[in-house]
Amino acid sequence: MPAWGFFNDYPRFLSTSSTEAAPDRLNQRYRALIEANRDIIAGQNVLDLASHDGRWSFAAHKAGAKHVLGIEARPHLVEAAEQMLKHYGALDGWVDFLEDDVLHALDELRPTQAGRFDTVFCFGFLYHTIDHMPLLRKIAQLRPKHLIVDTAISLRPGNLIELREEPVAKESNAAGESELALVGKPTKEALEAMLGAAGFGEFRYYDWHRAGIDRWDDLKPYYVGARVSARCEFRRSESC
Repeated sequence: MPAWGFFNDYPRFLSTSSTEAAPDRLNQRYRALIEANRDIIAGQNVLDLASHDGRWSFAAHKAGAKHVLGIEARPHLVEAAEQMLKHYGALDGWVDFLEDDVLHALDELRPTQAGRFDTVFCFGFLYHTIDHMPLLRKIAQLRPKHLIVDTAISLRPGNLIELREEPVAKESNAAGESELALVGKPTKEALEAMLGAAGFGEFRYYDWHRAGIDRWDDLKPYYVGARVSARCEFRRSESC
């Protein structure tokens, strides 16, 4: 029997989008991404990239974040996020959403907002883009203290990025104007190399196998190592 968790108390997030929202999966991801990182979320300014329906922005807010800004390209998801936070009584001005392409939004934020964000979320997004290094460098230019990444990775040997095309019509895939988007899934080695090149270090991976999980039905990618959750620190002082 799945354990009760955070999203059982906010069940509307289980039906606000077409993306898979199995309660046990969301609750276990909450423990890995929010609960395990509460020390770098509570009292901090958080930037949530590809914020979807606002579930993780809301979770950060409930974990004590000072302010959360979510960036999401799909208008209906921004609308859903705003409605969900209003329904659950999130305080005005504590969580905001920006409808924009993530890379464009990061460019717009950099001139005036560098140093504003303490912690950046990049959950379920890195393997839905081909622009890994531009994305990570733009994040680094905001000079956050921490970056938390949750991403699928390629299990192929070596330091490489596995390319594929995915339909943009599917809500959980890359957004764009074409029918198909070229995206890349990095190996763990490639992920760490790119993060390091962008100025991030001190990788701390969440140990899914020591999380006391009894059933892995909805968490198989984490079980086999095809998906990882990690936090890292921004360590460079010079311009990236």
